[in-house]
Amino acid sequence: MDGADPDRPDGGTPQRRTTREPALDDRFGVPLRGVAVDPETRCAHWDSDRDVVALRFGCCGTFSPCHACHAETADHDPDPWPRARFDDPAVLCGVCGTTLSARAYLDGDTGAPPVSGSERGSPSRDRASPGDSRTQSGDDEAHRAAGSRAKPDDDTCPACGAAFNPGCRRHRDRYFE
Repeated sequence: MDGADPDRPDGGTPQRRTTREPALDDRFGVPLRGVAVDPETRCAHWDSDRDVVALRFGCCGTFSPCHACHAETADHDPDPWPRARFDDPAVLCGVCGTTLSARAYLDGDTGAPPVSGSERGSPSRDRASPGDSRTQSGDDEAHRAAGSRAKPDDDTCPACGAAFNPGCRRHRDRYFE
């Protein structure tokens, strides 16, 4: 994103919104609430270039950019996403809008396609190197285009390649059973 907000006629910096229960942020294709959320799901609490995910909570099925956003915008305590629903959409990539199952997000490499979002292929994914063998980057791109990550510890969106914050792993228990 270049910093310009298509929602603002002056083309200024991205608009941030705080949405509290029962309202939802209508910029996203999933039910989402948070504090000072930008168009790529960065929030008042987590605002780096890599803080571009929103996570779904088991208590209400609503997505929030972080645990603190849920605590500040909901009228109930947060519950993590239940293990029995790990194959359901539970993570939103704020860059491309793809939703991932909890299993795909946590395991990294499931071989399964993302739950929803744009089907983005890379023109280079079909390019072969001399001798008809793919380059390592070509393999990674093809792997991502197929909906899985290059490595289990690859903190990127399998649909668009956007980098996710690897530090989120430290808070896994707040979001997933």
